[in-house]
Amino acid sequence: MRPAETIESLEAFPGRGAGTDAERRAAVWLSRALDRTHAARLEPFWCRPNWALAHMWHLAGGVAGSLVTKASPRTGGAIILVALLSTLADALSRRSLGRLLTRQRASQNVVSEADDPEVVHLVITANYDVGRAGIIYRDWPRRAAAALARAASRRAPGWLGWMTAALVCLLVVALLRLEGSGGLGLDVIQLIPTVVLVVGAALLLEQGTSDWSPGAGDNASGVAAAIALVRALDAAPPGHLTVDLVLQGASDGDGTGLRHHLGARRGARAAPNTVVLGFAPCGAGLPRWWLSDGNLVPVGYFRELHRMCAAVAREDPQLDAAPFRGRGRTPALAARAARLPALALGCLDEDGVVPRSHQKSDTPERLEPAAIDRVVELGVVLVEQIDEFLARRGAPAVRRHTPA
Repeated sequence: MRPAETIESLEAFPGRGAGTDAERRAAVWLSRALDRTHAARLEPFWCRPNWALAHMWHLAGGVAGSLVTKASPRTGGAIILVALLSTLADALSRRSLGRLLTRQRASQNVVSEADDPEVVHLVITANYDVGRAGIIYRDWPRRAAAALARAASRRAPGWLGWMTAALVCLLVVALLRLEGSGGLGLDVIQLIPTVVLVVGAALLLEQGTSDWSPGAGDNASGVAAAIALVRALDAAPPGHLTVDLVLQGASDGDGTGLRHHLGARRGARAAPNTVVLGFAPCGAGLPRWWLSDGNLVPVGYFRELHRMCAAVAREDPQLDAAPFRGRGRTPALAARAARLPALALGCLDEDGVVPRSHQKSDTPERLEPAAIDRVVELGVVLVEQIDEFLARRGAPAVRRHTPA
């Protein structure tokens, strides 16, 4: 099945958001399609995938605390502190008071993996669910955010980091008021982060209740690229890597599916025996590999994989591949947060933005098949580099069964 056919087939399940019936039907279709060449299974799990509403409650708590602070600094400061700690807990563990105020859903990963703990496992992954088409994903705010990220330091936080900074600022104001400070200057200092949180909470509320996007580029194209890479490696299998495929459910913007998959196998395989390659949207633009990502603080991807991608880009300039520093969440970020060697591949336009991501116009006819082909080619050569690296390190070879 060609990438275009994979994308069109996934588009037959409109509204396949996290935990929906459409997502479950898409998972069943993917497992059956993979069963033709690979044994695939469904890996169900429970989650609270509406990250936008979860963080909306955190920001709303910060606003409420700010309003109370002037009358009662102790009470207002306590409310702000709870909102801050819950925000950080959610960013680190996906467990928080804000999450508890959202609906629990059932989702599932589609998994095809080899049972061989002695060799290195290459986990190829992408999320097959779609996100919501909210205001924050329209072109002008995304391109403005990308321009600010380019102008800022490489260590500048993502959007959640800025919201957290606003909560910290309000907490400092509450402490100052508790010590007896006041005046117009402190009122102005308090007003600025309060307004930021009000606007942020309103945008998150709109995002968390918007309609689902079609999701052809983000991220059916990533799924298509992941499957295409697996099939390319079937034709020329690496000698020191066994290839697993994990298609994540409930992972748009959150990485919940891969987090569950890795957590369920904690202790079953040692971390050095797993390498993760995640596919971000690949439907249009030029190939990119992510140097870092994260909407709270940037998390760097595995440096050796960076160097391999840079070598591939130098040796094959026709790919037009280049590095990128992200401030969002790619399908590989959960693996890097778990301290696994991981890297994300995808396509971006000249502004560093995924074209039509989370928009109603993200349909199959708007995609560029050549973009997917270039990313898959980059992935094939990257896997060859990983395999050669493991061979030099003396990694055990994969025992392949040959017909009698």
